[in-house]
Amino acid sequence: MSDFLTLEYKFSESHTVFPKIILSVLIILLILIMLSNVIHRAKAGKLKEFNFKFFIDNYDKYKFYGTIALLLGYGFILEPIGFLPASIPFMFLIMLLYIGNLKKKAIILSLANSIITSVLIWFLFGKLFDITLP
Repeated sequence: MSDFLTLEYKFSESHTVFPKIILSVLIILLILIMLSNVIHRAKAGKLKEFNFKFFIDNYDKYKFYGTIALLLGYGFILEPIGFLPASIPFMFLIMLLYIGNLKKKAIILSLANSIITSVLIWFLFGKLFDITLP
C-alpha cells in the first residue's frame, strides 16, 4: 500500500508531475460530463436526436485562432529559449489580442503585466520552490 502513495521522479522532470495530475483530472471530468449529458438526454427521451455544435454562433474567430497560434508558438519556443524569454512575449501578445487595440495605454499595460507576471512566476516556482521550468 505504501508504494501506491509514493511518487518517484527525476528532479530534471519535476515540472511534468503537476501537468500530468491536471490532465488526469481533466480527462476524468470530461468523462463525467459526457456521461451526465447522455443520462440527461436519455431521461428526456432525446437520446437519438443529436445536434452537436462546438462553437456558438458568431464566435470571435480572430481571438480563437490567434490564441491557438500563440499557444502553439509558445510550445515550440519554450524549450529552446527557456521559460522567461518565451513567456514575456507570449503574455504580451495574448494580452494585446484580448484587449483588442494597439493604443499606447494597452501596450504599456500589456508589457508591464507580462514582464512582472513572468518574472514573479519564474522567481516563485523556479527559485523559491526550486521547481524546474523549461
